[in-house]
Amino acid sequence: MVTNRIARIALGGLAACMLLSWSLWGMAERRFPILPIWGDASGEGSIVHPVLFGGILTLLIAGLRKPAPTFLLPLILLLLCMCALDLNRMQPWLWFYVLVLGTVFLGKPSAHTALRWLLAAVYFWGGANKLTTYFAEDNFAWFCEAFTYTRFLGEYPTLGYGVALFEMALAALLLWPKPKAWWKWVFVGFHGIIIIFLLKAQWNYVVLPWNAAMAAIAFVLLAPASAQLPPATRPRAGQMAILVLAWLFPIAGLFQYWPFQLSWQLYTNTQPEAVFYSPEPCAKVGTLWTEKSFDHGRRLLLDDWSIANVGVPMFYSDHTFRQMGRYLCDCTTEHDSSRLLIMYVVPWDRDAEQTVILSCKDLRK
Repeated sequence: MVTNRIARIALGGLAACMLLSWSLWGMAERRFPILPIWGDASGEGSIVHPVLFGGILTLLIAGLRKPAPTFLLPLILLLLCMCALDLNRMQPWLWFYVLVLGTVFLGKPSAHTALRWLLAAVYFWGGANKLTTYFAEDNFAWFCEAFTYTRFLGEYPTLGYGVALFEMALAALLLWPKPKAWWKWVFVGFHGIIIIFLLKAQWNYVVLPWNAAMAAIAFVLLAPASAQLPPATRPRAGQMAILVLAWLFPIAGLFQYWPFQLSWQLYTNTQPEAVFYSPEPCAKVGTLWTEKSFDHGRRLLLDDWSIANVGVPMFYSDHTFRQMGRYLCDCTTEHDSSRLLIMYVVPWDRDAEQTVILSCKDLRK
């Protein structure tokens, strides 16, 4: 059954991503604080985290053996609970897996069609969000730096825009009424190139299984046995709600009314960034303050700390930035001098970049 295979791919990819971000789930020592959906940041986790994670692992194993609804729904709920306890866990790959598993859970007769539309949303927005100078001139050039023989490609931003348009075209391949058998290999090649470049760049290893899982899901959906299935019934109401989350909510993300991580903003280089400034090192950060800080040890990019300590980028939002600001302000005696700097960009206008500066006093209001 196609949906069972896709559920197993998603569960396997999720398990691999979680293994590569082990400390994020409360199963190893971590210095980067927990950022709950309510309240302040905390440097200490409760017993609830490993208990919930144990339940997730149990359901993952059971689901891999038999991806039945009795396993998928509790797994989704536990994942969302763990994200509520620490927003840093709400990464794009986890959101993707939750939506895939939710689509499978809500019914097989229409799941095949819904999964195609869901995967197409990721490719469409993943490409559309890259149609900016921030990707074409910056991040595309950074990717090209991975290999000596590809470095010169970064000098041509037009190629970066071409990559973005190609990614959007992948969405069309998934939705084409009569796909060609060889199209599935296009997805394998696309994600294979991404994996090779990320490995060479030694960056963000946690998304490697996600790239492999997306290629595998597209391969299954476009395989002749799947592509020639009779037209499915319309997606059910719950599946339509998932497709609304995947297709329409990213529009709100363009105007910062929907989380950046849930808008398929993948390597766009348009994320807001927060830097904490303090004349003195913070003991809560440990040795990473020395290793990751700049400006003579007075500035720490919060994203660098998150990636170095828990293996994933920080969850970008005013709420989490302020949580981190208050947490680090409590770590310094230089309250009058310490501050949080948040830089926002407008994807289509470099001149509209804005930096908001919040003192420790401002952060406690």
